[in-house]
Amino acid sequence: MGKKYGNMLYFHMPGRSIVVLNSAKAAHDLLDKKSSIYSHRPYFAMTHDVIGWDWALPIMDYGEKFKRHRRYLEEYFRKRRLPNYYATQTREVHRTLFDMLEDPENYQIHFKRLAGGITMMMSYGHEVKSKDDEFIRIAEKGVATIDAAGAVGAHIVDFFPWLRHIPDWMPGAGFKRLPPGTREDMHAFVNRPFEEVLKRMADGTAVPCYTMQMLEETKGKDNEGVRDTAAITFSAGFDTTYSALMTVLIAMLLNPVIQARAQAEMDLVVGKDRLPTFEDREHLPYLQCIILESMRWGSTTPVGVPHRLCQDDVYNGYHLPKDTMVIANAYAMLYDPEVYPNPEEFNPDRFLTGEGRTPQPDPRGPAFGFGRRVCPGKDIAENNIWISTASLFYAFKITPAIDENGREIPIDSTFAEHSVRHPKPFKCTITPRRENSRALIQQAAWAKGVLSAGHEDS
Repeated sequence: MGKKYGNMLYFHMPGRSIVVLNSAKAAHDLLDKKSSIYSHRPYFAMTHDVIGWDWALPIMDYGEKFKRHRRYLEEYFRKRRLPNYYATQTREVHRTLFDMLEDPENYQIHFKRLAGGITMMMSYGHEVKSKDDEFIRIAEKGVATIDAAGAVGAHIVDFFPWLRHIPDWMPGAGFKRLPPGTREDMHAFVNRPFEEVLKRMADGTAVPCYTMQMLEETKGKDNEGVRDTAAITFSAGFDTTYSALMTVLIAMLLNPVIQARAQAEMDLVVGKDRLPTFEDREHLPYLQCIILESMRWGSTTPVGVPHRLCQDDVYNGYHLPKDTMVIANAYAMLYDPEVYPNPEEFNPDRFLTGEGRTPQPDPRGPAFGFGRRVCPGKDIAENNIWISTASLFYAFKITPAIDENGREIPIDSTFAEHSVRHPKPFKCTITPRRENSRALIQQAAWAKGVLSAGHEDS
């Protein structure tokens, strides 16, 4: 529709106006420059009432509670603090390298453990040593409850909130019949890890983490706020990190020349006797371009969560009425052929600088949101992806899987389109790149304390 009608679309539903922004410029003009009036959220009966995610910062309306919760997160994840988390990120990545060395076919499981391990340690100080970790199971079930609601704004009850009061047995009330245990899973996800931190603080065994620090700083005056922001740190970081890792993997699998170029750059900078570290990052510009292109090409959160205009406004001669729902179509922005020529092509070169090049616009704006709703953990999320990508492709070569007849198994490069976008499952072959790769991974795992009796048993 954007191709036919332009970069700003208007829809009218009974009792609600909807505007879809398909260009980064329009989103910047409204959601960034006028963030004071475009930072509210629409009320969505499905996520707020039926599922019960009204505690979550991404869908919380703009107000004092929102500002307080966001302040907690911005303080903990501000840029000057990022080096404090390098050790955790690196340790979890090295654990994943070891897991993939031992069991490469189940790389998806290892990626999930990696995404969960980093966020669980940062949020709750809990070390995830196994894919069967109790708290990871609780968290995965809790995060999955949002799938019961589908995309925000996707249900008729979101536009006719009074429908939430009709009996479950009535025709059309299917949206209320949630999978068994949905509300219980969400309650456990929000409360169980938080309660464990309280218990460990009481007996003196707590590990420094977001929850512990915020509880100490708030002096017990906002336990609910600390609990809720810790939960959203995990839920926001887990699925998006997993999706981003899968996106990088399939992109490099489909583009072996790009994979080889990244590995050649790392060999030149890192050498052949150690794994990459964050100190190498500024010396690996091509790898950084791969990260940027994966954010653009993967478009992990294609439409995000809608904004709400809190007063009448005018833009380019158009009147936008108060309470208009404003959807920033990040996918359209990141796949705009006028901004990113041949957008379907995975091409890191589009972000190279120097030698007279004009790099294409940085995709992190649309990728991480706009205005006062921009992801507060965007920098640490990017760090997660960088150290994971660098380590994975330094240590391993990723090639298409081969069937019993010696032929390459075709790769489905399409994505499963949900509120968080994922590559569809695919098979690949993961092998150590060099003779010493196995030894480097094992040495790093031992040095970081990854290899223990409990881990080997798992």
